[in-house]
Amino acid sequence: MRPRHKMTGCARFFIFLIFFVPAVYFGAAYFRGDDGVGILKNFWHNTFGTTKSTSTTTPGTSDDTYKIDNLEKELQQAKEEIRDLKATIYEKEQEIKKLKSGGE
Repeated sequence: MRPRHKMTGCARFFIFLIFFVPAVYFGAAYFRGDDGVGILKNFWHNTFGTTKSTSTTTPGTSDDTYKIDNLEKELQQAKEEIRDLKATIYEKEQEIKKLKSGGE
């Protein structure tokens, strides 16, 4: 007997995608070491706001803002570290040149 309804190629493709896309997503998340389900839950809660946490901070204040003094200190520390690393690189390059020339 012949089936009543024949499935088209497009329908087969969509059914394939329904199974393939989630498998690839979770496989890639597992490969990267992430939690695929956790990422989806966070996205859902951030998008639709169904979290029940209440914020006690007043509008206009945020923990993510930085003080200028702290930023300047971090900048100075980064500059000092860069200077130290450049000096180390220069010393290593001189050592390599000395070793390549054959003399110590």
